Amino acid sequence: MAAKYEERMKAKGFLPYYLDILPAKFIQKAKVELGETDEIRGPALEQFRKRILEDKKLKCLTDDKFLIQFLRTRKYDVDNAMGLLHNYFNLITSYPDFFETLDKEKMYKLASSNFINILPFRDNDGCLVVTIKMENWDPDDINVQVLFSTVTAVFFCLEIYPANQICGIRIIFDAKNYSLKHLRCIVPRYIPLTAKALRNCLPVRFKSIHIVNEASIFRHVWSILKIALSEKIKGRIHFHGDNMKGVHKFIPKEVLSYEYAGDCTSYNDYLVKEVDKIYDRFTMMIKTFFS
Repeated sequence: MAAKYEERMKAKGFLPYYLDILPAKFIQKAKVELGETDEIRGPALEQFRKRILEDKKLKCLTDDKFLIQFLRTRKYDVDNAMGLLHNYFNLITSYPDFFETLDKEKMYKLASSNFINILPFRDNDGCLVVTIKMENWDPDDINVQVLFSTVTAVFFCLEIYPANQICGIRIIFDAKNYSLKHLRCIVPRYIPLTAKALRNCLPVRFKSIHIVNEASIFRHVWSILKIALSEKIKGRIHFHGDNMKGVHKFIPKEVLSYEYAGDCTSYNDYLVKEVDKIYDRFTMMIKTFFS
């Protein structure tokens, strides 16, 4: 069944989530949308690296793979990339109880629960599609610190890949069975952290965020969260309830899983397989931040 689905998707021109080689159309997309060329990339990296090494407040990686995600997110404006890196650094170091010591076993357990996952194929624009399902998070078993550190680690590692940096990410946030237990863990204490993560802190191009299956209790969270978000981000957040046809206007049904009236009948287990790599990469970055 999975093999037939993959054959159909490839025949229709949909690209898989993992790409060994950057397609020519993505290289062109980077040139048109981000202003990226060979002539711009090299000097920008060197200038960015020089600025970081001169900055006594920043402690971070300076390899090309780490730096280019910030440059691409800010369309090669080095000043804006520095601002984003400072915000990211401050976000992480402001919450040492979340990030300084990671619980690998709990992170693996959360990843295995299908709380956060990646759909096998990209949309027409090349965007990666990530699902987050609140009903698969049990706060009594996995605390909020593990939740935030896992989500941050996953997005950090997804953004290492050039295709994701260039095309961006679409998120389906499934609020089905969002309960008072979930609300009490997040609101009000961690609303500022959530807002910061969405607003000029993560080196991620969030193309759109789709809230589905939300009940009135989740609307309460949104009424508080939206106060702290920029108009740009608010404009990219869409509420659909249980109307999956509304989601299909943004993400082709061929890409979506069956829960969202899509054609994909089998999930990949990318995150479960990659937990060791995600943990190791994120830990390496965190150690430099807290050194």
